[in-house]
Amino acid sequence: MDSLQPTGAERIRAALRPGWARTLTARRAAAAALAVLALVVALTSRPNGPQAQVLVAARELGPGGKLTAEDVAVRTVPAELAPQDVLASAEDAVGRSVTGPVGAGEILTGRRVLTDRTAGQIRPGARLVPVSLQDSATMDLLRPGDVVDVVAQRKDDSPAVLARSATVAVAPAAQATRQQARTAMLAMSESEAHAVAAAALSSPLSVVFR
Repeated sequence: MDSLQPTGAERIRAALRPGWARTLTARRAAAAALAVLALVVALTSRPNGPQAQVLVAARELGPGGKLTAEDVAVRTVPAELAPQDVLASAEDAVGRSVTGPVGAGEILTGRRVLTDRTAGQIRPGARLVPVSLQDSATMDLLRPGDVVDVVAQRKDDSPAVLARSATVAVAPAAQATRQQARTAMLAMSESEAHAVAAAALSSPLSVVFR
């Protein structure tokens, strides 16, 4: 009869072995912990507030060249960071030109790319030329549709009129930083466009409103 009684070692093993009830409780606790963890991850990974889809420059861009799909990328940002005239898809920009230097990652807006109104629509046979003026205050006054003469300074300090009655197609972006040259796009004849582009390489430019 004594052989049927559990030994001390057997009693210790039985006490240490988890029973069915304890195993079930442990599993339920683990499942609850995992559910809480999943909820925390979902809440912390979810963006706070409304989001907006914007188009950004995938690399540094210069004025004049036609944008391709490789030049832009779509990003999601908090809605309060999206400008009012932001471009939202590659179709809004591909085939168009930026109005001035654009940094990689910069959000593209309607003011940063040429509109569908081409130079030829402004003036038959016209060409668009990016122009940065010596006087930043004058740049602030430019508005699309303004008509100006473009003037450079000769070596003897006398003025040289490079273009007459050029039309402002795109005004410079007011939010441009010091690192981003503020550029206006002017529509003028082909010969005047070449003269202005060449002079801009070595001489500061000014405009005279007509």
